[in-house]
Amino acid sequence: MSITIAVTGLHRGENPQPGYGVIRSLRRHSRDLHIIGLVYDVLESGIYADQGADQIYQFPYPSAGAATVLGRLDYIHHCCPIDIFIPTLDSEIHLLVGIADEIKQRGIRAMLPTEESYQARSKANLWQLAEACQLNTPLGETVTDVDRLVQAAAKIGYPLMLKGQYYEAYKIYSQPQLIDRFHDIVYRWGAPVVVQRYIEGPEFDVVAVGDGKGGVAGSCSIRKTILSEKGKGFGGITINDPRLEELAFSLVKELKWFGPIELEFIQEEITGDYFLLEINPRFPAWIDFPAACGVNLAALVVEALWEGRMPEMPSCRPGKFFLRHSIDVLCNVEDMGTLATVGEWTPLGKTDE
Repeated sequence: MSITIAVTGLHRGENPQPGYGVIRSLRRHSRDLHIIGLVYDVLESGIYADQGADQIYQFPYPSAGAATVLGRLDYIHHCCPIDIFIPTLDSEIHLLVGIADEIKQRGIRAMLPTEESYQARSKANLWQLAEACQLNTPLGETVTDVDRLVQAAAKIGYPLMLKGQYYEAYKIYSQPQLIDRFHDIVYRWGAPVVVQRYIEGPEFDVVAVGDGKGGVAGSCSIRKTILSEKGKGFGGITINDPRLEELAFSLVKELKWFGPIELEFIQEEITGDYFLLEINPRFPAWIDFPAACGVNLAALVVEALWEGRMPEMPSCRPGKFFLRHSIDVLCNVEDMGTLATVGEWTPLGKTDE
């Protein structure tokens, strides 16, 4: 029997989203899947890419509110009953956590953390979480206005990192740059913004799936080898570092995290100590990389939700690396027009001509 899975976040451009990587991982696992792409913008490039979703529906932004999101979900669920929902964007997770019971009542299965877990890993509460797990985290402060921003920067010192509550992280060298970036981030993602001490050293990611009881069913650890201007990993290599895994798993245990999670660390160049940078409540954009290496975490989520079991997966073998590159995706303007006007599109007639 085919399973219908809805996935969000299909943009694969300069600031790639995880959804298309999730879809590719699921395709590796099984061809007997019907995949629905829920998109916020008709220019999300993964809509038109090969091996993408079988159906596309426009979806309301989280800012539209729970009633609007549930109304649209009901329409899509009526047209094509959804078995499993895998959201992949920071900006939508909090709203979905708040309506998790309503989603479940509709017969749609999703792996979402509790409200308590979600809030505990937020950038505003990161210092308390790190302290509870006896981890290092850079000195930082959460600010909502320019006055507090400038005061925090003076206390922390330059250079420093400026981070949005959902996305974007910039290395800042001066007060004028600080204020300009602050306004840019608040305009895109709203307040608060995090001002954080800059630490020199290599960055690391651990992606995992938590079982909701403190355990980890599968994970992959990488060292970032290429970073974009916004701090995204455009290249990485798998590593085997028990100390890093121990730190990451202690956080999953403390949070009793249920579902996908990405934990970002930096290793201070001078001391070799790891510092926790942030925790994201979803898969990273590079999630298809471990799947290609035999550790398919997206498939693990589906198996857990569908079969009711979460078998432990082996760790990724060290020494595998990925590099992100760009290609041109060809599509017909009529298809984009259909999606923009009707709000849905089935990419059966996609052509390369």
